[in-house]
Amino acid sequence: MFFLCLLLFIFLPDSALAQSATSTISQGLQNTAGTTYDTNLTATVFIGNLIRTLIGATGILFLVITIYAGILYMTAAGDDTKIKKAKGMLTSSVIGIIIVVGAYAMTSYIVSALSTAAVPTTTTAPPG
Repeated sequence: MFFLCLLLFIFLPDSALAQSATSTISQGLQNTAGTTYDTNLTATVFIGNLIRTLIGATGILFLVITIYAGILYMTAAGDDTKIKKAKGMLTSSVIGIIIVVGAYAMTSYIVSALSTAAVPTTTTAPPG
C-alpha cells in the first residue's frame, strides 16, 4: 500500500499543488521579510544589496582582525616584533574601517542630495 501511494505521488504530480506550494512559500517570504523581499529584482536593488553585504563583510573582517591583533598583543610576552605587528594591524584595521564608513557616508549623502535635487518641482506664478 505504501509503495502504491509512493508511486502515485511520484508519477502523478499535481501541478496545481506545486503552484500552490510555490505561491504559499512566496507569500510567506513576503510576509516575513516585509519590504526587503521583492520578486521584481532590478539592477539598482541588486547593487544596493551587494554593497550592503560587502559593507557588512567589511565590518566582520574588521572585528576579526581587531580580535586577532588583540590576542597577538596580549600573548606577545614582551617580544617587540609581535607587539609592533599587533599595533600595526590595529592601526591598519581602524584606518580601513574609517575609510569604508567615510566613503559610505559621503556616497549616501551625495546620492540622497542628487535624488532630491532631481525631483521636479512645480512653481506657480503669484497672483496678480
